[in-house]
Amino acid sequence: MDMRESTEVQAFRAEVRGWLEAHAPNLKDDPYTYRGLDTALFSHDWFRILGQQGWLAYTWPQEYGGPGWDTARQLAFEDELRRLGLPLPFGFGLSLLGPPLMQFGTEAQKQRFLPPIARHEDIWCQGYSEPGAGSDLASLQTRAELSADGRTFTVNGQKIWTSAADQAQWIFLLVRTDPSAPKHKGISFLLVAMDSPGIEIRPIRQIDGQAGFYETFFENVQVPAENLLGGLNDGWNVAKSLLESERAALAQADMNGFLERVKRIARSYPAGDGTMLDDAGFRDHIAQLEMDADVFRYTRYRIESALVSGNRPGPESAFFKLYLSELSQRAHTAGLRAMGPDAAAWYDPRLSPDAFDLPMSNAIDRAITIYSGSSEVQRNIIAKRVLGLPD
Repeated sequence: MDMRESTEVQAFRAEVRGWLEAHAPNLKDDPYTYRGLDTALFSHDWFRILGQQGWLAYTWPQEYGGPGWDTARQLAFEDELRRLGLPLPFGFGLSLLGPPLMQFGTEAQKQRFLPPIARHEDIWCQGYSEPGAGSDLASLQTRAELSADGRTFTVNGQKIWTSAADQAQWIFLLVRTDPSAPKHKGISFLLVAMDSPGIEIRPIRQIDGQAGFYETFFENVQVPAENLLGGLNDGWNVAKSLLESERAALAQADMNGFLERVKRIARSYPAGDGTMLDDAGFRDHIAQLEMDADVFRYTRYRIESALVSGNRPGPESAFFKLYLSELSQRAHTAGLRAMGPDAAAWYDPRLSPDAFDLPMSNAIDRAITIYSGSSEVQRNIIAKRVLGLPD
């Protein structure tokens, strides 16, 4: 991919920069006020502003609420958001459901569900994992029975780790519709309103004291049959497409920016006659992380170019998930190493703004090698579906 920008893209970048500087809210609250990591992902007021401009679903075609930008413009837009410290658009509807809905949905479903997502009017959550079905997702037991007249599903069961369930108007749901079929074959994919009678959510308290996750219970929940995405008992194909989109969405992570933060932290801690960043061994470690981050970034550009050209994210997205999750953990560990004993601090305002939430972020980052499919699952996908190795 040629990374040199044309004069047209340079003009576009200047237009985006000017608009962002004029319209972006101040999202930098008191750096010592911690409200949970989820607040960095779901900046609802800001996303609504972007939605009104038509820029929230910035990777989508115009007919479904996006701007229809090419790869170069998408990347320029991301760069300008990062330059101002603004979060990139993300959401379970926007980043996860949107692509498979475009692929598998009827035109009526696309027109009903996609534009409100692009305007940030409808917020979605995910109903995948269950207490007995995490990495082995196909073991799920939440059931949906289709009525005799074929008009309504009745859903019963439980989901867990439902992020943002307290904010969402809709949930996309994997359910078992044929208990007698092999476990991958009897699954369907439903779109369910969260205000449906029979849905109950219960918060799960996390190590940071927040409740970003919920248990979600379904008792005789009625779902119109037209909310079935894909074919009956063909939900696993939809689910795989969504997981590939989710792993590709992780590629938005700005590891280069995070490493700049680690270096600022290292400059503020003494080591020998200088700072931690002057330590030769630590600098070598950071240099290796920066090279790994560059590899990740340019691979992301290549994959995004293929996506804009009409290709779907395939099993290769497992590389993204595996590489980024382990790189992120190594980068967090480097930050804690720079902090020395201060890495044990928790909500301590004596730390710098850069270092303040790093111990909390590191604790939660341990989960990145588990969610969206564990590292072991990603290695299996790469072995079987990318390299074609036998079982």
